[in-house]
Amino acid sequence: MSLRPRELYLNKLIKLRDEPFIKVISGVRRCGKSSILDLFERYLSDNGIKRSNVIRFNFDSRELRTSIKDGDDLYDLVKNNLGTGRNYILLDEIQNVEGWEGGLISMYTDMDADLYVTGSNAVMLSPDLGTKLVGRYIEIEVLPLSFKEWLDFDDGDNKDLQASFEKYLRYGGFPAITLMGEESLKKTALDGIYRTILDLDVGGKNNVRDPALLRILAEYLIDNVGKIVSPKSIADYLTSAGRKTTHNTVDNYIMMMERAFLIYRNKRYDIKGKMLLQRLEKFYIVDPGLRGLILSSWKSDYGSILENIVYLELRRRGYSVSTGKFGEQEVDFVATRGNECVYMQVTVSMADENVRIRELKPLTSIQDGYPKMVVSTDPDVINDYDGIKNINVIKWLLNDSP
Repeated sequence: MSLRPRELYLNKLIKLRDEPFIKVISGVRRCGKSSILDLFERYLSDNGIKRSNVIRFNFDSRELRTSIKDGDDLYDLVKNNLGTGRNYILLDEIQNVEGWEGGLISMYTDMDADLYVTGSNAVMLSPDLGTKLVGRYIEIEVLPLSFKEWLDFDDGDNKDLQASFEKYLRYGGFPAITLMGEESLKKTALDGIYRTILDLDVGGKNNVRDPALLRILAEYLIDNVGKIVSPKSIADYLTSAGRKTTHNTVDNYIMMMERAFLIYRNKRYDIKGKMLLQRLEKFYIVDPGLRGLILSSWKSDYGSILENIVYLELRRRGYSVSTGKFGEQEVDFVATRGNECVYMQVTVSMADENVRIRELKPLTSIQDGYPKMVVSTDPDVINDYDGIKNINVIKWLLNDSP
């Protein structure tokens, strides 16, 4: 199978090439991290790096998992394969090696090498590891395909952008799912990815005692993306529904799902007070296809699906994202990147006057001069409401800013 472009991530690796940091490529299982390393390996070859100076191992390999027992074995494996001069070391799914941290740090210290590692579980960036690698690594977070990338991967007729977008919302952006020609098999394959993430990367890695509760909680969060909740409110709801639990257990399970990149926690930000709030948050799922898998109707609560898509896209573009609180009003997203800031509302349509008033009111109340916009499914025309743009979601996803 020919390599498909992932220019966003490849360009990041190219920009970081030979910088004195370990490049940690993280992300949910099956989001395409290994393929990005393939692209980078090809780039190195095309730019004059000898094959003997590129060391590549994938520790999902049963043979390697069996023979490489610890960080010392890992170090010796790489050392025995080094070429003369500068080496580029590319290690896939490194978290499968027990004690890999020590081996990696020794490589960083001892070898004339540029180091790249991938992993599907954020335990590899745990506070303990962060202490060991402090000042030595840069994380590149990989997400499943954006809609723009999806159009490059999908082999169908993409002339009808609206139909393509509906397909993207339904099946999501996991590369392997997108490349599947038979749509009837996509849901089965998605279910396999979801179960592996939940059962292995969340439950198995953390020795979860109550996998049934974990599954119920995951489905609750997926069903309620974009809604303000708290561990206590979730625990109270589950208890009232006959599944008794505590807010501490809920919070622990949520953190486990975050570490596996299955969900993202979006904190609330007090725009007036300029501070993050500790209570009440929103959660988003890593890929829209998983939401369609869990819910009986993938189009249910269409506005929440759109909000999830916009959240993920803002993260791809390098923004830090929070939910804005301005007095008693709420702004879906406050997105910051360096000195940039943009306030954003997401809604299905602005055609109804009551909806238009509801969406615009929080934005017009903020007077700090930063850009404000509404993303909706309204036709591909940018309307302007006293400086606040209403832009079509597909048009926004296919452009690069903000």
